[in-house]
Amino acid sequence: MKFDIKKGINYIKDKNINDIWSMMKYKMSGPGLAYNGWYKEKHETDEEELARQREHIFGYSPLISILVPVYVTPELFLRGMIESVIKQTYTNWELILVDGSRKPENPEIKEDISVYDKVYSLETERIIMQYMETEPRIKYRLMEDNLGVSGNTNIALSMSEGEYMAVLKHDDVLAEDALYHIVMALQEDNYELIYGDEDRMSADGNKFSNPIFKPDYSPDLLNSYNYIFHFPVVKMSLARAVGGFHSEFDGAQDYDFLLRCVENLTGRIKHIPRILYHWRKNNNSKEGKHAKEYVQDIGKRALVEHVKRLGLYGTVGDTDIPSAYKIVYETPGNPLLSIVISSVSTTEHIKKLISSFFDGVRYSNFEIIVVENNVEDGSRLNYYTKMESIRSNLHVYIDEDIKTSAEMRRYGASFAKGNYLLFLDSNMAIRNTSSLGYMLGACMREDVGIVTGTLYGENETIYEKGRVLGINGLYSPLHKGLKENDWSYMWLNKVSTNHCIVSPSCMMVKKSVFDSVGGISDKFKTDIGIMDFCLKVNELKFNTVCLADAVWTYKAYEPVVDKGELAKDKDLFSILWGNLLTQGDPYYNKNFTQEGDLFDI
Repeated sequence: MKFDIKKGINYIKDKNINDIWSMMKYKMSGPGLAYNGWYKEKHETDEEELARQREHIFGYSPLISILVPVYVTPELFLRGMIESVIKQTYTNWELILVDGSRKPENPEIKEDISVYDKVYSLETERIIMQYMETEPRIKYRLMEDNLGVSGNTNIALSMSEGEYMAVLKHDDVLAEDALYHIVMALQEDNYELIYGDEDRMSADGNKFSNPIFKPDYSPDLLNSYNYIFHFPVVKMSLARAVGGFHSEFDGAQDYDFLLRCVENLTGRIKHIPRILYHWRKNNNSKEGKHAKEYVQDIGKRALVEHVKRLGLYGTVGDTDIPSAYKIVYETPGNPLLSIVISSVSTTEHIKKLISSFFDGVRYSNFEIIVVENNVEDGSRLNYYTKMESIRSNLHVYIDEDIKTSAEMRRYGASFAKGNYLLFLDSNMAIRNTSSLGYMLGACMREDVGIVTGTLYGENETIYEKGRVLGINGLYSPLHKGLKENDWSYMWLNKVSTNHCIVSPSCMMVKKSVFDSVGGISDKFKTDIGIMDFCLKVNELKFNTVCLADAVWTYKAYEPVVDKGELAKDKDLFSILWGNLLTQGDPYYNKNFTQEGDLFDI
């Protein structure tokens, strides 16, 4: 069958982020075609466990209000949604249905209601009333004036009596034990926001596909797009404190609501790595190209308002992914950046790297500190002497007793005068002249301790964009081998993300944070010490960020590594961080395999 490329491109342009998730190309052995069998055999809760859950008595059993704005819902979908709530193994819930079917929704994104739909809306009311005859936990209001999705949801919110609330789409369904796992999480802490994983479900409800296995709370990913998406459970006091849902953001009202929630948290966020929600494929959706563009613009405006409320100096921009965004942070005051270069590569590489900082790089308030242990290469030493004579912000420190890049970083940092440090190996090259400014702007955020960029190899594929801890040994580089226009799982190669650990070859750090953890520990003789350093920064509750648009080139080289020292460092790291290795990387979903290809199940 001939594939029409132009038609395919137009299809992508017409879709938003949630639709394209369902057509992403990733390994069929992972969360692709094999998922339906994996879900039913290994993930779906069996009847014996469901029966046990129904008998379980919780110490804390909050009432959970499930809010559903109903609008001309097909009978199969409506009944499926209601029955998925009634069948919950946790029983302290209320289902609040607010029906706007008698009048059209926002005319910006929906067609006017048809005569057929008007008749169907009467059937919707009859079906709901039928369930209410035997189920006292269901509340229903038929709206004479349709207030739109936000307005109708707020009506449901005003009718709620629960301690927690969540919004369920009128044509989707919950896993039978969704509320059980949410309340189980609440036994361990007074979380204010809880979310789980989700997948796509066929219209008839018989087949599951395209799982969205999410990371634990990732603020930079949320600032890229609404990765939490369906069925976040929010403490009622928080939901009401932020003013519920705002009608001016209809189309992206859930994204705006989440952003306001995370701004006002006093407690913690919990992610449950289980499929709790089934998002139904609905071929009867009336939304088209105009609706998608509308959603794109509204989501961007929600993020712009979020940045303003936080008082951040940043500009929100579009990406080449629909309904995904990027924030370019400014560098107010233009602080001094100390660039510490470890001399680990050839003289030619070093010359190109140093020259690039004085040839078009858009951030200019920096000093360069080169740490060199090669005292025998006369041409290299002459180059350093020449550069120091003409560049007042270039300083070279030579010590032949320093043998490793780990020692070079520690030594170079001791001479830094800036409030921010950028550790670079000399085999790196600037690929984007804005990379320095992008990284510094992000690092200047109060919540950030470490920033890295996207590292490309010389073969024009990604060398790494962040790292995942505890996979295939101590760590694995993420998205290795992907080309610039390839899509990884959830587009994580194309947006800003958070991580536990990053590459030592390109790492920016706040000097105050660097000092707070005592710098890079001298207990480690190899680059394992950078992993230890990153985890110490995480313990101080600072975020580690990887920017998609801060792009560098990694030139391959063969580092000299003492295998004995490396083995000792691995053992020491495992002793110090064994608990975290056992728990797993919070930014890498536990449903993925721990050995083998990344993002496989």
